[in-house]
Amino acid sequence: MSVPATDSIWANPLVRHLAVVLIAKVLLLVLLWWLFFRMPDDQASRFTDIHTHIAGPAVKAISHLTD
Repeated sequence: MSVPATDSIWANPLVRHLAVVLIAKVLLLVLLWWLFFRMPDDQASRFTDIHTHIAGPAVKAISHLTD
């Protein structure tokens, strides 16, 4: 069951199909990474968004104590 030297590996339909599936999966993974893990465009929002997400929005401190 030897393959002649003149045939290309791409002549096999299974190889072509697996290559297409592999390329599609890699493109899907890159798209998902880009959608969920890319950094924000401006430098200031990189830190404020994380702080707001973890600690919540800043609120004004008020005192309920009376003098």
